[in-house]
Amino acid sequence: MRRAFNPVKRRVPGTVKACIVDLFAQAGGPKRVMVKLQLGEAQTYAFADPESPEQISFARVAALTGRDAPAAAEYLADLAGGVFMPLPHDGSEVGALTVEAVRESGEAAADLVQALLDGRLTPEEAQRALPNLGEALQAFARLHATVAAIARRGPGEG
Repeated sequence: MRRAFNPVKRRVPGTVKACIVDLFAQAGGPKRVMVKLQLGEAQTYAFADPESPEQISFARVAALTGRDAPAAAEYLADLAGGVFMPLPHDGSEVGALTVEAVRESGEAAADLVQALLDGRLTPEEAQRALPNLGEALQAFARLHATVAAIARRGPGEG
């Protein structure tokens, strides 16, 4: 019986099949993927084979994706015109993200948007505002990641 996967087949970088190869490697290799997803060897290898029409489901990709296996998140972020930026989400940041800091960040962002709408934001003001805006974005991203991690726990999981 001929195997459906040849690990030396060329995959075009930036393609779904190349992403799947990276994800499988990050998830511990094809053998671990087979066990985790309860799939046979031929099916698993077909998902990464550039000559196979087989496609892995989004649910299976999600099951393999994690902090140590971000290939799919990186791929999707790139497709969406962005970058994947992993953030800590152990809950320790919530205390540091005080109501006052969030309120100040929101007010600063509102002032910037208003200045842009009125055409009053100068390049110098924009340059001065960027570091604070970046810090606010990071704070909100950390808050989002923390709250999302808590939400994923589900009811009764603490």
